[in-house]
Amino acid sequence: MSSSASVLEFDRNSGFDTAECAVPGVLKLERADALSEADLAAIRQLAHQPAACQGSNVFFEPRAVAASESLSKRPIDWLLWFQEGRLCLAAPVVISQIAGMSLVRIWTHTYAPLGTPLADDRLRPDLLFKELAGAGFSALACPWLETGSSLAKSLSRPGFWSGVVERAVLTRGWTEAAALSAQRKKKLRKMQRTIPLQHRVLRGAAARDEGFRRFCDLEAMGWKGAAGSALKQSDRALAYAGELVASHAAQDTLAIDCLDDPQRQGNQSIAMVISFEIAGRGVVWKIGHDPAYDAVSPGYQVILAASGRLAAEHAPIRIDSLAGPEHPLVGWLWPQRLTVGTLVVSLKGSDAPARSLSGFYQAETRLRQAARALRRRLRR
Repeated sequence: MSSSASVLEFDRNSGFDTAECAVPGVLKLERADALSEADLAAIRQLAHQPAACQGSNVFFEPRAVAASESLSKRPIDWLLWFQEGRLCLAAPVVISQIAGMSLVRIWTHTYAPLGTPLADDRLRPDLLFKELAGAGFSALACPWLETGSSLAKSLSRPGFWSGVVERAVLTRGWTEAAALSAQRKKKLRKMQRTIPLQHRVLRGAAARDEGFRRFCDLEAMGWKGAAGSALKQSDRALAYAGELVASHAAQDTLAIDCLDDPQRQGNQSIAMVISFEIAGRGVVWKIGHDPAYDAVSPGYQVILAASGRLAAEHAPIRIDSLAGPEHPLVGWLWPQRLTVGTLVVSLKGSDAPARSLSGFYQAETRLRQAARALRRRLRR
């Protein structure tokens, strides 16, 4: 790409042939719904690299990203950065103009609150930033990025953080015995005697079909259904979620932990939690349960069962709850924390664009936090 190209002149669909990348660095912007087979293969290979764990993101599955465009106000492109013919960074992005500044922002949304780009250990951020600046961009924004990761540290010079919050995370060494107090263990045994529930795990086609349909039913039975925010109540959200689940099912990176009531006729699952995981890194995405069983806390029991399974299957492990310490289930069950925030990086000589945009995101975060607090009060 010519370093004199402007944002308006840049052709998102022109790109480069990855097989011909013999120069030190090549930048591509490709429409999310028009990726070549070569680029799709390169993105998936990067996503599954053990060396890319600091830059892994289960939401950046190409089919799901393309399906999420209906949730965006702007077109979604894939930012692809090649060094010496090797894909070293990939992320879906949206491009916007704010106060005369050209911003490239990694795409996140309500159903995918994680903006960590897929990154190789050979990434040279200085070369990437230089090419983005040459393309006419003023700043790069990375929402929901783990502040303490090596990737964040390599990207953050120069940069500004905003909207920094903590999340509960499941890490190596977690055990049910250590997580539960004596009082909670006694309460759990009592619930298990009242209604004995059976734990099973769905994967592959069973999780994609039977599991996901049942989960959507359970979610709609709870407070999200009452609030009108359950997946099955939005065609756009359901289409996106279906693609995300199907994509991970095909790669065997989807699991749905279920608690079944053997005495129940028909649909026996009364609590379910969906998780995505690649090489021990991933997220607990969504949880749903039948309110008719609230007396035995099925949501608590199913997240406990899922936690035990994840901890037993993977070492090392790092599962993001996507929820803060105040969450009524994982907040106390997972005592470890990670810190995430929005990183805005200046791409040109002046820090003013990044400083200004960081202030904008900080104000946006405060408004969202106020809205969440209001929703919690209204649900009580």
